Amino acid sequence: MRLAIVVTEFPKVTETFVYRDVVEFARRGHEVRLYHLTRFREGEVLHDFARKTIDLSRYVPYASPGVLARFLATFVTRPLVIAGVVAALIRGYARHPVWLLKSFVLLPKCTVIARELADWGADHLHGEFATHPGTCGWIVRRLAGVPYSVSCHAHDIFRTQAMLDKKLGEAAFVRVISEYNERFLKERVPALREQRFLVNHVGVDTESLAPLDAPATEPFRLLYVGSLEQRKGVHVLLRALAAAGPKLGEWSCDLLGGGPMREELEALAKELGLDGSMRFHGPRPYEEVAAATERASVLVVPSTYDSTGRTEGIPTVLIEALAHRRPVIATRVSGIPELVVDGETGVLVEHADVDALAAALERVHADPDAAFAMACRGREKVEAEFDLEGTVGGQLAAFESARR
Repeated sequence: MRLAIVVTEFPKVTETFVYRDVVEFARRGHEVRLYHLTRFREGEVLHDFARKTIDLSRYVPYASPGVLARFLATFVTRPLVIAGVVAALIRGYARHPVWLLKSFVLLPKCTVIARELADWGADHLHGEFATHPGTCGWIVRRLAGVPYSVSCHAHDIFRTQAMLDKKLGEAAFVRVISEYNERFLKERVPALREQRFLVNHVGVDTESLAPLDAPATEPFRLLYVGSLEQRKGVHVLLRALAAAGPKLGEWSCDLLGGGPMREELEALAKELGLDGSMRFHGPRPYEEVAAATERASVLVVPSTYDSTGRTEGIPTVLIEALAHRRPVIATRVSGIPELVVDGETGVLVEHADVDALAAALERVHADPDAAFAMACRGREKVEAEFDLEGTVGGQLAAFESARR
């Protein structure tokens, strides 16, 4: 099968789940093209396992002479289609001028991608995220007739539902990475209540994620992996550590990831008297994340919401930690409870609740045997519901069905 995958940015350190799928699609013998809508991100951390995707990646400029020539040729030969796309974008994004402008800028690029995929004989296009990749798939189908699908993860549907009735409603199928996302879309977008949804979790290669023995707890090593921004809730974790720290014995916390709040969080750690125990490492390759997970006593994912309503889907780092049989503490947002079942596969608390998070830290520290038992059950859940073999197989079956 000739399969085109569309992402917005490439490479992106936080999107390991996309690259795992792409690598697996190619490993199974499919011809894959990975289109990224923005320029190659020089200097971004690229995990070793994802380096294979560089050879599969393709970039089309926004406004080169060739792109503009293709757009004009398409406008001349398919004026009604282009007019229909423009009219739908104006109606859909009437209250979102920034999104409308970005979609107009994207349109010429999409005419080139449509031509390339038609010439290549593409069987299917899949947009990772319902934002610009979803828009690209919707436009390409109208221009070239290539069937498309969209994966809905988190911010791509939570921030705004504008145009989702079109972009998702005209898709061959819509993949959602959690049951929560399916409920959310059916509640927020009435036109999608009869839409075909494929609930297909983010997958990890459990064979490569060895189940580890019980972690050391003296010293008590906490680990956070993710970006440093409001919706990740790291500020809540710091305040919880300030409250629980005296009851955790000798402890330390490693934070792997970068983001706009790094300086603010470092200042908060110092203000709370935690700076001697907190280590901000910045973005790290997957291999270093795996090593840090092996050393950790517990992984903490304190996710919350930002001012725009953005939050998590089901963080891949949670899935990987449980695959390694590492205890986890997470918050009850979005699809996380579908993986972390409180008292069964981990400890779950309400988001932005400093006291509850502090109590959870104390609970895991006080009873490491119970925490490890939950982590072992978490490994079993990951093997049953989040294994890459099954999640990729489900997607490929849906792609094949759409082609037929």
